[in-house]
Amino acid sequence: MPLEIRELVIKVTIESNATQHLQMPDENYLQALKASIVKECMENILQRMDNTDER
Repeated sequence: MPLEIRELVIKVTIESNATQHLQMPDENYLQALKASIVKECMENILQRMDNTDER
């Protein structure tokens, strides 16, 4: 059964701090963030599917 994602909500907080130096995060950190987002989205999708008995 194909799954269609109709809505994606991304919440972020942006803070301005002049004393903080801008540095690019390393590749491992970015991959961990991506994996965390995918995991959270999949958990949400599976929870909604369980709640609606469409699974």
